Amino acid sequence: MRYLIDTCTFIWLSTEPNKLSESARTIIQNAENEIIVSTVSPWELALKKDDVIQTEDLERFVKQACIRHQLTLTSPSLAHVCMVKKLPFHHKDPFDRLLIATSIVEDMPLISADKKIAMYSIETIW
Repeated sequence: MRYLIDTCTFIWLSTEPNKLSESARTIIQNAENEIIVSTVSPWELALKKDDVIQTEDLERFVKQACIRHQLTLTSPSLAHVCMVKKLPFHHKDPFDRLLIATSIVEDMPLISADKKIAMYSIETIW
C-alpha cells in the first residue's frame, strides 16, 4: 500500500524517530508499503527555516533521508494544485493543504499527527 507522510513525520522519521507513533512507525518500517514524501515538505522546510535542518544542507538531507528510509520523493501535479481550491478552509497552512489535496487525488492515507488534517475526508494515521 502507498502512504503519504507530512512534513513533521518526515522530520521526525529522519531526526527523532521516537516521536513517531507506533502505528506510523509500523507502517513506515513495513517493506511492503511505499512511503511517499512530497517535495512540498522540503519546500516548507526551506521557507520556514527549520532549526533542525539547515537550508544549505536541505537537498543533501532530503536525498539521504529518502535513501536511508526507502522513501519515494514525488512532486505536486496540476491535479493536486487544483484540488486545493476545492478544499474547505479547516486548515489554513498552504503546505498542509497541498498534502491533503495530494492524499485525496492519489487516494493515499496521510501519516500525520496534525489534528486539523483529520477534519478532512481523508484517511489519516497517527
